[in-house]
Amino acid sequence: MADLKVTDEAQELAVALVQALARQDAERALTLSQTIEPLIVERTALQARVAAWTAQAHQLNGDLDAALEHIRNAIALAQTAGETEAIAPLRQLKAGIISGRAAIVSATQAPLPDTPIGRAITEMEQGNLEQGARLARQARLLAQSEGNYRDEVLALLALARIPGQEDSAIRAAHEVADESDDKNLVTAVSRAANAAKVTLPRHKL
Repeated sequence: MADLKVTDEAQELAVALVQALARQDAERALTLSQTIEPLIVERTALQARVAAWTAQAHQLNGDLDAALEHIRNAIALAQTAGETEAIAPLRQLKAGIISGRAAIVSATQAPLPDTPIGRAITEMEQGNLEQGARLARQARLLAQSEGNYRDEVLALLALARIPGQEDSAIRAAHEVADESDDKNLVTAVSRAANAAKVTLPRHKL
């Protein structure tokens, strides 16, 4: 009977975890993942599913390094459990995470020094914060006039380097990235927010 109770509790938590992912509530999903893990130590197939769900939660949260670690674990567990039908979807998820990481690097790579954003960042790195902020604001206005979401996000993330502007600049960048429907930009902003300890609103559904 004790085993049945644990099984039922694990199943209940698993359902709640999936529901949290459906709501894009990454933090709740990660909390549930940590809660369920001690209950499924001998249930390899369920461990594989939980690892995959945890990878998805980290992916939502913008932590693609953690997501990749968990999806690799999910694939290994699924292979151990003989869950052959799950391998292909898990590998697809892994490929998506790897692709996302590459796209984020591309989206947030240091702008060329002779671009408005590049000049702004150069000034900031040299300690000329006021001049750097002025150039970053100009770069944002230019990006807005051109409808260039990527450059507007980069300009705002540059402004986030200014002490005291981290919260407002990253929140503004999140709004722009969310409006763009570019998941890579959204994830890039989420990573910046995590690094700066800025709490962002949930993504729109």
